[in-house]
Amino acid sequence: MTLYERLVRILGPLIRFVFPIRLLDLPKELPEEGLIVCPNHISFFDPVFLAITLPRPLTFMAKEELFKRPIVKSIVKGCGVVPLSRNGGDAAKLRLAVRELKAGKIFSIFPQGTRMRHPLKKEEFKAGVGMMAALSGVRVLPVGIYSKNYKVRPFRKTYIAFGEIESFSFPEDMGKKEQAVYVTDRIFERICELEEKAREAAKK
Repeated sequence: MTLYERLVRILGPLIRFVFPIRLLDLPKELPEEGLIVCPNHISFFDPVFLAITLPRPLTFMAKEELFKRPIVKSIVKGCGVVPLSRNGGDAAKLRLAVRELKAGKIFSIFPQGTRMRHPLKKEEFKAGVGMMAALSGVRVLPVGIYSKNYKVRPFRKTYIAFGEIESFSFPEDMGKKEQAVYVTDRIFERICELEEKAREAAKK
């Protein structure tokens, strides 16, 4: 059993008790092929919530600063997290991720790149998810996360809305960069819709 699986099994029930999550349209199963899970990002706990919720292990991509903290480093490395630089220069890691997606892995990517305590904004949405989808040809699962005032707190409900798994097809004359922009724009729209769905559920 991997460290990821042990943490999910051992800590999952405790996390659900302390941080109650409400799931909207959670997929009963995920495809066996590669997939990109693409949520907005409001708290440190977002990847934890996804890990204890979805039925297949996820590979996360996170800022390399996390790997500079000794205790955190040992955990994220043990869970297979891929470090990314804020300054770019991650072409080799992108190619590796694309190969692993094609081989059937599931990656979770936060297009905002960092935590944002406000509704998703287009200018904060990075195009990397679109490029990975275009290069790998895998489908994308958009996710919207919301907690009151975009702040996750103990014993405060967090709502997670899952969308339909999106597949993409392109005209033969459309280049990879154009495909990436198209996918990025589409996923941004879907996450905005799901974020609103989660926010509306929190009002009930």
